[in-house]
Amino acid sequence: MSNRHAQRRAAKAARRKKVLAERRKVAMAEKQLPRAERMRRMAAAPLHSCLVNQALFEIGNGNLVVARKGTDGRIAVAAFMLDVYCVGVKDVILRLGESREIESVIAAMGDVQPFVAIDAACARKLLRDLVAWSRSIGLAPHSDYAQAELLFGDASADDCTESFTFGKDGKPFLIAGPLDTPARIRQRIDAMRRKVGEDGFDIDDGDDVFDDEAVDVDDGFEDEADDVIEATTGMRYDPDLPPDPAGWQALDETQQLMLAEAYHRRAEIELPDSKAHAIIHVVVENQVMLGDELPVRRAIDRLMAEGLDRHEAVHAVGSVLAAHLNDLLKGDAPQPAKLDDYKEAVERLTAESWWAEFGPDSDDEGP
Repeated sequence: MSNRHAQRRAAKAARRKKVLAERRKVAMAEKQLPRAERMRRMAAAPLHSCLVNQALFEIGNGNLVVARKGTDGRIAVAAFMLDVYCVGVKDVILRLGESREIESVIAAMGDVQPFVAIDAACARKLLRDLVAWSRSIGLAPHSDYAQAELLFGDASADDCTESFTFGKDGKPFLIAGPLDTPARIRQRIDAMRRKVGEDGFDIDDGDDVFDDEAVDVDDGFEDEADDVIEATTGMRYDPDLPPDPAGWQALDETQQLMLAEAYHRRAEIELPDSKAHAIIHVVVENQVMLGDELPVRRAIDRLMAEGLDRHEAVHAVGSVLAAHLNDLLKGDAPQPAKLDDYKEAVERLTAESWWAEFGPDSDDEGP
């Protein structure tokens, strides 16, 4: 390789490094802004895409996606999970990332149900009218709806002449979704009873999922639920591999929990309390993301150097975390002192000490 060619490559690498450093600087500054303000700023960027699932009104549920691309090449996307038969805006995902990352997420969502383009004004009107209708039957939209809706910017719902009809056969029609919990389903039924009366809505009770007994959503819903959350978030959690920091931190805790539970179901790991186990995973992974603010990331690396795989290392730190949370619940020491105790316990943790307490010969299965 000639010196001139090497110099050009070095100069190109230096320019790219500078661009990436500037992007990180801008990203860090943006993170300090309230999310609503970030959405308002991105709403001024050119529209990248506005899509809706083609079969939304045929099957009653689907996604509506609006995305805008900034001058730095990054894309902000708001994905609204819709139930046009009853619930309205069930969930919202907000992401801001590199073009390739966001476009892959949108493509994954389109693989679940094909998308078609929709005018931004009509998309906004669809959301506005759906939210108004669902509120009229006692069901509020997802808590992030208002912030995500800001991404439509100056697109005016009043410019759309289309009209939308919700419900099925003239009534709200409640169908249990793959991510719905029994408690959530019962809350929706109670809310509609108060607003429209016992006969004012229909429910899909073909599988007895709406009996007054606890609703069992294990019946064939789990695989579908796992596919939905992984396709929607564009992520698949595997504790043997560090999650992508940008992608993981862009998720809310509910999504993180769903991904952690999906991993354990896929791996066919039987647990006495899958929800509590997933919570420990999520808390440890989020502490890893804090870097040197806590000793957790260093501890994971140290434990792996001592012979544990990453999943075992997460469990090891999780065992300390579980003990710490138990102390917080029953103790009366001030929070700072308890946090210091936790940090010191994580620093003292070794593969040998964890294995002795939670290994296959121990009586305890760990967190």
